Amino acid sequence: MTKTKSYRNPRVAGALSGIALAAVAMTALTGAAPAPGDWAAPAPGDVEANVEAAGLEMLDSEKLTMHIHPHLTVYAGGRQVTVPADIGIDRSGKKPRFSPLHTHDTSGTVHVESARWQDFTLGQFFTEWGVSPTCRAEVDGAPVSGDPARIVFQDRQEITLRCR
Repeated sequence: MTKTKSYRNPRVAGALSGIALAAVAMTALTGAAPAPGDWAAPAPGDVEANVEAAGLEMLDSEKLTMHIHPHLTVYAGGRQVTVPADIGIDRSGKKPRFSPLHTHDTSGTVHVESARWQDFTLGQFFTEWGVSPTCRAEVDGAPVSGDPARIVFQDRQEITLRCR
């Protein structure tokens, strides 16, 4: 008879139960567990490399000369995708460092906070996120022709993406 390992520490048991429940819920909602690089993945681990690949630089603090907040809603395969928290934020040091494009939470709000006014694009944000989707886009309810990566962020803009 095989004996299963039990955890005497209620915290460990509770944490493992929570992880298992989250995995079951994700599988039930999506039909499969998320794969690495999939939309459901968290914000990328190498923030600084992704920010550099987007043509941006990390800042020691948020700069507010340019301070706008577009909102991004993403659907993949007909299901809404959660935009991860901490895209463009490196929390590995004593103090966080920020890209001019970042998220604080999973609301879909993109924080564009820069020391100077300039154009920032959805493509740069995708590079920071580590995704390269094929999508149709709408901005403020109007269809956008061409590559959605070229969309320039504006304040209070509602961007909806329908991706494969």
